[in-house]
Amino acid sequence: MKNYLTSILFILFFCITSEYVNGQSFDYDTVKLEMTAAIKAEQNAFKAGDCDKVLEAMEENITFLANGRKAPSKMMIGKFCNSIPRPFKTPTIDKLEIYPLTSDTGYVVRTLEFPKNEKTKTLEYVTKIWKKTDGKWRISHLHSTVKDIPISK
Repeated sequence: MKNYLTSILFILFFCITSEYVNGQSFDYDTVKLEMTAAIKAEQNAFKAGDCDKVLEAMEENITFLANGRKAPSKMMIGKFCNSIPRPFKTPTIDKLEIYPLTSDTGYVVRTLEFPKNEKTKTLEYVTKIWKKTDGKWRISHLHSTVKDIPISK
């Protein structure tokens, strides 16, 4: 019985210290609210064409992949942001999924669908990894894939 209790206490101690050391214990809802606010601010700036504010929401060494091609610098992302025509079309699907991982990391998956013409729709999948540094949430990785899909009836 004594060995049994010792084993249980050891396992409990290991689990508690493992969560503490690995930073796995956090307030999921609070992190999700913080991320949601950062995501909304970045998206509103993007829609409005405030590209300086969009770039402020990104880490200096961000990795950005557009349809599998890596952007060489954050400056190129700024040029892309400034060159995109606005206002944007209204999507027929706009699904945002937010996944907090720790108190200072998480990722977002956004799925957008736009009608292109009677026979084709455009799907866009955007994944962003967010990291909280110095109290601010910033995007450390962004991957966007856009593809035209035939509409099946």
